[in-house]
Amino acid sequence: MKYIKLRNEALASAILAYFYAVEGTPEGDAIHAKRLEPLRSDSQVGEQGGLTELGKDIVKELSGAKRIPRDFMIGDIVTIAANNGKPYYFDDSDFVEGDKTIITGTHKMKYREFIGELIKLKIIETPTY
Repeated sequence: MKYIKLRNEALASAILAYFYAVEGTPEGDAIHAKRLEPLRSDSQVGEQGGLTELGKDIVKELSGAKRIPRDFMIGDIVTIAANNGKPYYFDDSDFVEGDKTIITGTHKMKYREFIGELIKLKIIETPTY
């Protein structure tokens, strides 16, 4: 599987916004109002992420990008979306900023909760739709 390293902050932010907008949430409703289909259910956080064709359509709409990667590393997405010069990555079940653990137990989290933690920590902005 080929993973694409992104360099576009708007694209990275749109990918996170997509995973945050689960059906039945206000964010999912905002995606639905754009005549697009939000995620039907939240999924488990992992180091690697991927988009379906419907997911790519939503990310394209939110970011304005012409090409959307199917597969990517979540740490890279957060690093680009944060745009603060700090690297982000997974170390087993912990999510790390530089060399400091900032979120523990990610193996028990769904994407919406994980992205919510990133928002609370002020690493990324609250997604807009």
